[in-house]
Amino acid sequence: MIRLEGIAYTVAPPGGGAGRTLLGPVDFAASPGSSHLLLGPNGSGKTTLIRILSGLKSPTAGHYLLGGEEVRAGSEGCSLWPDVGALFEEPDPQFLSDTVEAEAAFGLESLGLRPAEVRARTARALEEFGLTRLAARAPHSLSAGEKARTLLAATLAGRPRCLLLDQALAHLDPGSRRELEARLVRDAISEGRVVVRTHQESDPPFPGETLHVIEEGALRSLSSLTPRAVMDGARVPYPLALRVSALLAMAGRWPGPLAADVEHVERATGAARHEADSGAHPVPSAPRGPAVIAMSEVAWAPPGARQAPVLEGIDLEVRRGEIVAVIGRSGTGKSTLLRLAAGLLTPTRGAIHREPPAVPRVRPVALALEYPERQLFGRTVLEDVQALLWVDGVPAEERERSARRAMSEVGLDPERFASRFPMTLSEGEKRRAALAGVLIEPPQLLLLDEPTAGLDPEGRRSLALVVAALRERERGVILASHDLAFVAAVADRVVVLARDEEPGGRAADGTVRAQGQTTGRMLVQGPAWAILREDALLDRARIPLPDFVRLERALRAGGLLAATPVRDEESLLLSLSRGAAVAGPA
Repeated sequence: MIRLEGIAYTVAPPGGGAGRTLLGPVDFAASPGSSHLLLGPNGSGKTTLIRILSGLKSPTAGHYLLGGEEVRAGSEGCSLWPDVGALFEEPDPQFLSDTVEAEAAFGLESLGLRPAEVRARTARALEEFGLTRLAARAPHSLSAGEKARTLLAATLAGRPRCLLLDQALAHLDPGSRRELEARLVRDAISEGRVVVRTHQESDPPFPGETLHVIEEGALRSLSSLTPRAVMDGARVPYPLALRVSALLAMAGRWPGPLAADVEHVERATGAARHEADSGAHPVPSAPRGPAVIAMSEVAWAPPGARQAPVLEGIDLEVRRGEIVAVIGRSGTGKSTLLRLAAGLLTPTRGAIHREPPAVPRVRPVALALEYPERQLFGRTVLEDVQALLWVDGVPAEERERSARRAMSEVGLDPERFASRFPMTLSEGEKRRAALAGVLIEPPQLLLLDEPTAGLDPEGRRSLALVVAALRERERGVILASHDLAFVAAVADRVVVLARDEEPGGRAADGTVRAQGQTTGRMLVQGPAWAILREDALLDRARIPLPDFVRLERALRAGGLLAATPVRDEESLLLSLSRGAAVAGPA
């Protein structure tokens, strides 16, 4: 159905000179009933490829055949709907209607179908994605998971032959994301559709799905990867199980093809799924100073008569030099908690105390938003990053020096990116630029909303170093994240939010609960290493057990780990490299 022959995309620099190749040359084929997962670092060409496949960009070289006919998008792009449906990372700019029902019907109406068929297919799409009770809601008022389901319902109602997903589910919690992805892949294979998707999470492909790696504009298949190539590909978000099996293969402890999923490793080691931990655990660092923020019995409800709270029962204190992570399913109130902490929302109950900074120039609090595009407004990346210092009247030379330092800290090479227009960056690069603009002068309390969404492994490592440096400078950090591997690597303490599942109507206290509305509450808080190993607790919060914990248990049961603490993915691989070397070849 899809065939790319020598596809490439090159952009010319504003001042002239040699063009910069973003993609290619690439050869790629996808037949009906197939699903393809593209992995690659930020800036590797994934989004460019998806935009070419969707008709939004025209390649500068090569041929794109769809159903045997060549696609000629031209300089303005072209619509391939309904043959091709494409969804991108940030949902809000993709909404075209004022209700969920109208959104699901919009694409159908553009096809000139009879009103009765539009209504029937709309109702069926809403029902299939659990959106019937939200039909009258405004799409922008929904949670991240509800927004994703709305866009998928609207797209699949048109029955496209090809579905393109460019990190479209990146902001969902891991459980919800994997459930949706599994369904889309399964349906594509059984119904003869093509799915091409990208993401930066280190999740394995699903059964029957083909994994491709795109790096420096070139596309490779998983079958062409050697164990050494996997271990050397530090910038590619390979599944952790793939790295584990590659490391074991290099030590002579893994026969046969590399494993792409945790279950394969568990079967190979003969480990029980929930075997108890038996290794040493890291000693959590202690906060060093007084509280920078204290939240006491905080609740927040939308404006209106007797509206049920979106979030309630929040008791949280963060001290200087302490990193606190807030985790939970989509819709549990993580972003609401950050906005309350930032002072953007006023609690309807409870109290919030923010400690004034001891140094006058230090800001008390700053929030890095979930979607970086909303914070980028400059003509160049350098101008954007130094905007805060410009407002403060800092001299130009000092502004530029500080901006270049902040860019380097988040993994953006100033020589490559300083003069770039922010909107030409990849999604991960935009996030790094937005973070650099906040970190150029760190506040006393930094609030990060899904800071790793869209970041490749290199970006995650750079951000982890930045967070560690903030701890050393006795700054407090609250981050809301679905990325449990990152949480394990940086957080001292974890707060778990959970939500009730009550339907709409009048609650016991008389407040009104809208259709689809739930209330988020603090379930528990404690040391990160302990919380992320509590099977029963995570199951209650409907959060999957992190892959590194499952793999630690399997590998320790097989006697393949050294007697060293395992805190996160990197320490797991380090312990495995030492343990496998001692154990010797199988």
